[in-house]
Amino acid sequence: MFGLSLKQTIGGIAGIILGIIVSLINPPASLDTNAMIALGVFICAVTWWIVEVLPDYVTAILMCSAWVVFKVVPFTTAFAAFSGTTFWLLVGALGMGVGVAQSGLLARTALLVMSKFPATYKGMTTAIFAVGVILNPLIPSATAKVSIVAPFSKAIGEQLGFKNQSEGMGGLFAAMFMSLGVLYPMFLSASFFNYTLVGLLPADIGSTITWMSWFSSSWVWGLVVTIGAYFAIQFLYKPKEQVEMGHGYIKGQQEAMGPMKKQEKIVLIILAVSLILWMTERAHGISATLVALAALCLMLGFKIIERPDFRAKIAWDSIIFIGCIINLAAVFPALGIDKWVALMVGPYIFPLMSNMYVFVVVLAVLLFFLRFVLVSQTATLTIFVVLLTPLAIEAGINPLVTAFAVLCSVNLWNVIYQNTTFLAANYAADGMIKHSQTIKMSVAYAALNIVALLASVPLWQITGMIP
Repeated sequence: MFGLSLKQTIGGIAGIILGIIVSLINPPASLDTNAMIALGVFICAVTWWIVEVLPDYVTAILMCSAWVVFKVVPFTTAFAAFSGTTFWLLVGALGMGVGVAQSGLLARTALLVMSKFPATYKGMTTAIFAVGVILNPLIPSATAKVSIVAPFSKAIGEQLGFKNQSEGMGGLFAAMFMSLGVLYPMFLSASFFNYTLVGLLPADIGSTITWMSWFSSSWVWGLVVTIGAYFAIQFLYKPKEQVEMGHGYIKGQQEAMGPMKKQEKIVLIILAVSLILWMTERAHGISATLVALAALCLMLGFKIIERPDFRAKIAWDSIIFIGCIINLAAVFPALGIDKWVALMVGPYIFPLMSNMYVFVVVLAVLLFFLRFVLVSQTATLTIFVVLLTPLAIEAGINPLVTAFAVLCSVNLWNVIYQNTTFLAANYAADGMIKHSQTIKMSVAYAALNIVALLASVPLWQITGMIP
């Protein structure tokens, strides 16, 4: 049906059957019929996401609509997120990302940083990591960042004399992807996945998370992964020959761009002010959502983003999908599903949560294998954040801790279909690498992530996030 493959057709039918079965089960004591129908609809949606029956955002809209059609919850609850701060923060933040890319400021910044490092393989991998540290907190779209920097990484590899799919090219690609497509959990403003996580947390907890409070709990993880990934790349992708290039290519690209344009200067000021306001939110009380929307309006007002760009270049499908996903945070508590889940799985997970060192290892390893089946990164994040949040609260743990551990552990690319950001980087790199080259870096990251999470436990204990 609808031009679906056999796998999609079977998965689509299986999802409907599973949904019906769950909906018809006699509800346990703490739930009612509406809760079972809601769970049935959700399980059907998850199955459809796994086999990609429809685009993820279409399935998400159908899920929320079904809750209303079956009178599980009112429309205002089923679509609650669309009037919430996280949805509008995403609109503003992703719109800002479009403006930065349109202005050329991102490319200019990348070239400027690269020009300050030795023109060797090690020097350029170091430069690319530096680009990531600078750009990550400024642009909330990892896909936009890797798509723009990947071609520069390939061009540098060519200037160094590396052939496509060589170890040298693999190392430059790995440095680009790790710094721009993987390290985003370090900064709240670095990815829409981070904002999705905040939106999934209970409102009384999510509303207290600011740019600085996020960074205060993530910096150890980011530091360990950054240092570990850098040395892993030097080891895993070390070129056989020592190579060096002149800075002619980078200087040539800078000269071709000419002096900084008026639009770039405007965007630079907007970004700088936005970042400062995000970092000092607790001092002035202006929410990150209002800052992002004001920044977007300024970019529209100064015509950094034109009307056609606003229509076509903002990832509206992602925004709609995430908005629908965040609605789970309103629907499940309204029906008591979150507390029921905590009662069901609590006896199995509570013993692990009593020792956070054991918990983060088990969680990361579990997600490593589940991601082969749970194709959607956002759906996997959603399922586990929703599952673990009530358990964390019951155990006296700030649910940001368990949600952050999930966020860091789902970003894998062991198989090519697992990661849309990786796909964007791969296409932008235009034959620079083959996927099989990058698997060892994905496995290395999985190990580094566990080490980084373990290193973060003392920080979370000191700050009172875990008992």
